[in-house]
Amino acid sequence: MFNYALHIARRLYKDSCNKKPVSQLATNIAVCGIATGLTVMIVSLCVVLGFKNEISSRIIDFGSDIQIMHIHSTSSPESYPINSSKDFVNTLQKILGIDKIERSSNIFGLIKTNTDYKGLYFKGICPENTSTFLKKNLVAGRMPNFSKKEDLNSVLVSQSILHKLNLKLNDKIYTYFFDNSIKVRRFNIIGVFDTNMQQFDDNIIYTNLYTVNQIKKWNENQCSTLEIKIDHKESADKICSDILSAMRSMKNYDTSDLVIYTIKQLYSQIFDWLNLLDLDTLVILVLMTILACLTMTSGLLILILEKTSTIGILKSTGATNGAIRKIFIYYAIFITSRGILWGYVIGLGISFIQYNWHIISMDASKYYVSYVPILFNWPLILILGFSTFTICIVSLLGPSYIITKITPSKAITFR
Repeated sequence: MFNYALHIARRLYKDSCNKKPVSQLATNIAVCGIATGLTVMIVSLCVVLGFKNEISSRIIDFGSDIQIMHIHSTSSPESYPINSSKDFVNTLQKILGIDKIERSSNIFGLIKTNTDYKGLYFKGICPENTSTFLKKNLVAGRMPNFSKKEDLNSVLVSQSILHKLNLKLNDKIYTYFFDNSIKVRRFNIIGVFDTNMQQFDDNIIYTNLYTVNQIKKWNENQCSTLEIKIDHKESADKICSDILSAMRSMKNYDTSDLVIYTIKQLYSQIFDWLNLLDLDTLVILVLMTILACLTMTSGLLILILEKTSTIGILKSTGATNGAIRKIFIYYAIFITSRGILWGYVIGLGISFIQYNWHIISMDASKYYVSYVPILFNWPLILILGFSTFTICIVSLLGPSYIITKITPSKAITFR
């Protein structure tokens, strides 16, 4: 069936793009408004998602999704041992959603140099650790071999600690540990890392798990923390509940002195700060949607005013108000679609450029990253465009009723 409303709308749209300066200006204003709004929304969404993902990933790499530790370790600077036998770990590994379980042992030590000293936490990493996080952030030297027999006295030190203590790669450092008695250990700096996470870089040195266990006189089945990484198909809170249930059912182990924390509970301040970004993004989305609607509405009103004589002619030939309104709604759909298309092209183009070449940089000491990170969430990006299109069209239904106020006799003589 021939759709004359769509046919006339298409003709009017082509006419506004090619011939009439007033119509062309109104069309361009509307297209630019929609394109600008969608561009800002796409870039804002990709930046916020990228920033949250980058910071969350780094915190999780430092501490894992879930941690199991001794209850006394939560209220003391010293760490207390927990059971990490193979049977215990294998029982937890069977829980749905757990990807891997890694051990770590921590001890507080005082580094003394010829000119300065600094208290730091030494984190001992187990041989089964497969994380590439430290390797990716290695800026000098090499990664230690976290096995029992090799690199027992080797450490990874952050660039910021080296700078503060006036140290360099391959230097030897003397560390004092106060665990019942004073113990002195000499370490070799074989690697330097820089993650831009000053909260961690300024306080943690990485070494071998067996080194820390030797200093604390723990056996091979003991450690400070069981670090659990999940596959994120299940929520961390649900997995914590499953872990608690599994530990309560263990008859061969006393788990009453163990506590479980998610990474969000351990570093709630950072994650609360990241959640505030969602509110900022929502404000931007609302403002840009309003901008798109206002420019589209003003453009439609200009077009109706410019086409008043055409509306009069259509009414005099028997066209109803509903049919004429439909013509201008189709007209608006063409303009909105064009604006949405340009918004996607520009918004995704800017995001792809930043994603690949990191053109826009940031102060890593304040924002934890040295460049603006980008993350593409395609379902959300598509929903963004569809929502903008729908809201713009719906917002035009009201202004389109101005057509009903136009009478043929006055409209035909209108110039």
